[in-house]
Amino acid sequence: MSNTTIILKIGKDFFFKNIVNIIFLTLALYSFLFGALDNNEDPEIIFFDVGQGDAILIQEGDFQVLVDGGPDDSVVFKLAKRMPSYDKNIEIVILTHPHEDHIRGLMNVLDEFKVERVLVNKVFYENKVYEDLLDNYDEIILEVREGDKFKYGEIEGVIIYPILNKDFSKRVQDKNINNESIVTLLNIRGKRILLMGDAEHEVEYKLLKEAPLENIYILKAGHHCSRTATSDMFLRAVNPEVVICSYGEGNKFGHPHYETIEKFQKHGVQYLETARAGDIVIKFSDL
Repeated sequence: MSNTTIILKIGKDFFFKNIVNIIFLTLALYSFLFGALDNNEDPEIIFFDVGQGDAILIQEGDFQVLVDGGPDDSVVFKLAKRMPSYDKNIEIVILTHPHEDHIRGLMNVLDEFKVERVLVNKVFYENKVYEDLLDNYDEIILEVREGDKFKYGEIEGVIIYPILNKDFSKRVQDKNINNESIVTLLNIRGKRILLMGDAEHEVEYKLLKEAPLENIYILKAGHHCSRTATSDMFLRAVNPEVVICSYGEGNKFGHPHYETIEKFQKHGVQYLETARAGDIVIKFSDL
């Protein structure tokens, strides 16, 4: 028997003995290369557990909106797990306000992903990270105005705060930077989601006067479910089915405050906490 025949016979025997493994590896490779194309085609929203801070991903297919980035680089690793493996592009980033627990992780995101647009409410605030953002990413920064919208597939979003005077130059900045938070109202497959940033009672009162906020499906409560946000009046008017509390276990602020949790219980509202539940994933195909 020639050497060539021996080699072919060995190859044939190897193939038949390992056909199951070969099929399995082929399927695994296909899944790795192309599986991401089939994932996340339906819209979803993920409230990331990033410790004491906020980071929220809204996505459909390869379209993403990231609202805030948390206090450190953990958001980068979470995005890598949730976004399609082939997708290194984030269409919209929204910085609600420039406190460290919202902006710090965004700088890591800007290093690791291509971001097309960063929406901000420009305020005067002494923070080196915020100054770096404004100085180094000026070409992609867009200052939002009430009524600004974005849409992709079944995801629709509108900025409802800050509420601007007709003469923008006369607008007075709030001394409390929390109350300069961008508030976003989403509509995904007919479900309304209200993202409050760290906005507190004063903003809630203004919104109730200006915007129709009834029938909210998900409320991301303001200021990490602090007592300074989510008033009884606001909770009754918004009437959410689910409230999200984003905070870190054992944080120095004592979030969530017991007064706020008692309100949820009194109103019979289901509430979920990132510190206890981890990443909270809501898939709209399941609703």
